[in-house]
Amino acid sequence: MRLEIEKLRGWVNPADVFVGMHSKDPNAFWLDRSTNQDEPVSVIGSAGSILLAGNEAFALASEHIEAINASIESAPEIDIPFSFRPGLIGYLGYELGNAEKSGLHPKAQFMIVDRAMVFDHKHKTMYFIGLFETKEEFDNWHRAALLRLTLVGGELGSFMQKTKAPTLVSTKLRHSKENYLELIQKAKEHIKTGDVFQLCLTNQIHIEHEADALRTFITLCESNPAPYGGYLKLGGVEIVSSSPEQFLKVSASGKASSKPIKGTRPRSQDLEEDAKIANELANNEKERAENLMIVDLMRNDLGRVCQIDSVTVEKLFEIESYATVHQLVSTVTGTLKPGESATSALAACFPGGSMTGAPKIKAVEILQSLESGPRNIYSGAFGYLGFDGSADFGMTIRTLVFEGTSATLGVGGGITIDSDPESEFEETMLKSKALLEALGG
Repeated sequence: MRLEIEKLRGWVNPADVFVGMHSKDPNAFWLDRSTNQDEPVSVIGSAGSILLAGNEAFALASEHIEAINASIESAPEIDIPFSFRPGLIGYLGYELGNAEKSGLHPKAQFMIVDRAMVFDHKHKTMYFIGLFETKEEFDNWHRAALLRLTLVGGELGSFMQKTKAPTLVSTKLRHSKENYLELIQKAKEHIKTGDVFQLCLTNQIHIEHEADALRTFITLCESNPAPYGGYLKLGGVEIVSSSPEQFLKVSASGKASSKPIKGTRPRSQDLEEDAKIANELANNEKERAENLMIVDLMRNDLGRVCQIDSVTVEKLFEIESYATVHQLVSTVTGTLKPGESATSALAACFPGGSMTGAPKIKAVEILQSLESGPRNIYSGAFGYLGFDGSADFGMTIRTLVFEGTSATLGVGGGITIDSDPESEFEETMLKSKALLEALGG
């Protein structure tokens, strides 16, 4: 196979393109990174094949990537101004690797993707990229896609008009407020006795609705854009994410980065008040301590697969502001050792420490005893593995998982010895706000 790419000088709204070209495909993806500070690109497309995996997901993914890479004849001579490459696109469920708890969904699912459209939001340019047996096959696909693209125009408006406005029928918490407050106290007892330093205790909202998942995602893109937004339709499940958090990114050259988030505050429409809220978060001792614990955990995880002394905390306690919240974010980077790969790095770091607590193994064990059901897709990761060894995965948080007229929304927060239970519960409700509003709630 050959990697082929063609640049299109012009711009069409990715939402118009996705609605016009892929909304009816059984397996489709839209990775929306339009507000990503590092690389503001979006990737859309569809796939015919699905790779389902259980606890062997990392090994299977690695085998597929190696097989694709081995089949490629040569790379183009031109520079490609974005990281994405064809390969695998999908999710890793939180229970991956855990034999005791099985969830409602496969522990991992990936679309096998050989072609896509990439939108560079910074330069307002579009690209067709794909793996094909011959240049002629690529040209045929490119011409057909261009023809379809010329017919795109107003699809988004028509889709929004024809699709029924969302209605939130009912919601039910897995753990009631009273129960969740009790669980926080139990978590604090574990911390007090020295079992762990921190626990990320989660809850789930079970939702009955009359809403279209794609319309919900488009609404979220407008009302609550996020650096790791995404819409995945695969295996009868639709995932709608407005995730602010990078789990793990690996470049083709082997540079790995993770950006754990710990610390959340609501935004204010009053500019002066909003600045005060952000400043309070930046200097809050409890939030900084919690963030630092996860930074140390991620340093340890990356240290298992990265070169000695290459693991660095590039940014510590930075404020990143989004449509509805301020977040306290740190950035940890490292360079992979020879023989390590994006999949081995994912395996070493999974599940993300910001969604477990520290130390990780004991935290996961305690959380299983506290939470009354599996997290499934929530608090895992979703993104892509490129054939060239690159990868980019966001945390599966601020995420709705649709199945017919039902959906689930996971919410959670880090518990420390200083946590105030009422405040912690309110923070989980704050995290659900934008997504429930997109459903008409």
